[in-house]
Order: sequence, then C-alpha cells, then structure tokens
Amino acid sequence: MLHDLLKTGRERSGLTTRVLAEKAAIDQALISKFENGKRIPTKGQAELLAELLGLDVKPIQVAWYRAKLLHIIDFNPEAIEAVTGILEEKGLNLAKSAEKEAQIASILSEIDQLKNRLQQL
Repeated sequence: MLHDLLKTGRERSGLTTRVLAEKAAIDQALISKFENGKRIPTKGQAELLAELLGLDVKPIQVAWYRAKLLHIIDFNPEAIEAVTGILEEKGLNLAKSAEKEAQIASILSEIDQLKNRLQQL
C-alpha cells in the first residue's frame, strides 16, 4: 500500500518526518498522515516523495492509483461492472485474462501429472 511504501522508504533513508517535510515543502503533519494512511498525497506529492526517498516511481504511482480508486469507488457489483466495462472499452478484457490463467493452470497441472508418470516408469 502507498502509506507502507512511503513510511518504509523514509525509514530506510534515515530521514525523520520533519526533515522529509522540509525537503518536500510539505507540512510534517501531512507526511505523518500519508504514512498512517489517513490522507492520500496528490500524485505530484507522491512522486516528489519517491524521488526524495530514492524510491522507484512506478510502484509509487501504481500504489497511488490503487489508493485513489479504493477511496472513491464502492466496489459493489455495479461498480465492478462499470470498471470492467471501461477496461473493455480500452481494449483490456479481464475475462480473457482469467480464461488464459485457467488454461495455464490446467496445462501446469497436466505437466505435473506427466512428470509423476515418468518418474514411476
């Protein structure tokens, strides 16, 4: 989660919340709220904090989007259907991915069975 990435990154860098707040020009109380999951930083703040902490920005961006989506979307069946529809409109079909994963799992299971048979020969 975003707050875990930020807190762990700050602790690993050896910075206090006060020092990080000064470097980022963000109020220290906000830094604490970001780390405790009580507030979500703006995308720009999250990217700045990642840069200051020497973190890879991509996982921070993914965690930021995840936090924002979890905050604004009530994941009931209708919301999930709406999100799925949007993804399909963008060319991402989750059903096909699930089918592929099931096929891969089936193939891996079959391979294991064949290995066992070969070992018994």
